[in-house]
Amino acid sequence: MRLAVILLLALSGAAAPLFGQQETWEQQKQQEKNRWEERNRREKEAWDKQREAERLHWQDMIERESSAWNAHVEAVKKKWQDLKFSDVRVWVGYGENESSRFQADFENGNLKIEVLGEKGEDPGTLQQRAIAILHQLLRERARPNEPPILDNQLEIDPNVSRLPPGYVDIRSHLAPNGHTYEKMDITIPFRQDHLRTRAQRVAPLVRQFAQKYNVNPKLVMAVIHTESSFNPRAISTFRRSGGGVGHAYGLMQLVPFSGGKEAYEFLGGRGEPSPALLFDPPANIELGIVYLHKLEYHYFGAVGEALNRQYVMTAGYNTGPYNVARAFGGGRNVSAAIPAINALPPPRLYQHLLYNLPYWETRDYLQKVIRRINLY
Repeated sequence: MRLAVILLLALSGAAAPLFGQQETWEQQKQQEKNRWEERNRREKEAWDKQREAERLHWQDMIERESSAWNAHVEAVKKKWQDLKFSDVRVWVGYGENESSRFQADFENGNLKIEVLGEKGEDPGTLQQRAIAILHQLLRERARPNEPPILDNQLEIDPNVSRLPPGYVDIRSHLAPNGHTYEKMDITIPFRQDHLRTRAQRVAPLVRQFAQKYNVNPKLVMAVIHTESSFNPRAISTFRRSGGGVGHAYGLMQLVPFSGGKEAYEFLGGRGEPSPALLFDPPANIELGIVYLHKLEYHYFGAVGEALNRQYVMTAGYNTGPYNVARAFGGGRNVSAAIPAINALPPPRLYQHLLYNLPYWETRDYLQKVIRRINLY
């Protein structure tokens, strides 16, 4: 009896630290969850307050199916023969009354500013309007404490007061509304190393979160390169399976209701992350890496060969793990596809994915990401 009491006391003493550790872990998890919920609330509140003002100035037009977006499109149609809006690699914005616009092309490497003036208006006046737009653009930041988005991107003095003649073109512009304008086009090339400069800007964040979640940082850099060309204002629009419209946001092009939601809830958030949060580079990169972590260690954790795991998680980031499973003939059951994945050596698996993934976009995406890993 005495021996039993001693053993019971010993076990109780050993269990106490274990329960204490469990309680500490639960507290940390709750704190992390509270931190993300509070941050999302603050970001969404700030976004809601600023959204209307931003729509009157430079904007991304997040809610492209909204009445405000439709009104903007109709106003653009009256003055511009071609409709251009922000997408994954091009950041587009319109000025007051849609009488000017800019296009920063992060893939082809140039900035175009277009200004409409009255017929016969002084070219010097039009150029000063263009320079004012340029100076304002050079101050735009993805978040307050980061360098401006176009910092060290353009082949021009940021304090320029007059543009080189080779950058300027003036022509008559007949608008769809029947009015003839004087139109000035300014095209400013990006620096040759513009992509490298943007990549170096996000590399510290990638290293930080890739180490935290045990994901290959070179793969992450290749994913960002392919998703957005390191454009923090990237936005894409797509048609959802049910017929509605969906959007992907930011550097890693997260979709709020799918991969973004999975990653956000993994970190303790509730529901979908807001567009404002997904346009914040550190939050976007962390959530994107968390989703890659889930693909690597949850969905495809039973894939034995590391290179095979890299191939399927890369494809899964673009199309989702269930569509990757479809490439192996077992429907959308990921677990059922694992034996078939493990049966193939990496070169054969790669070729199998390129021939059997259900969407051409994903096959092309896989090739681009894998090819770009060696750049980093």
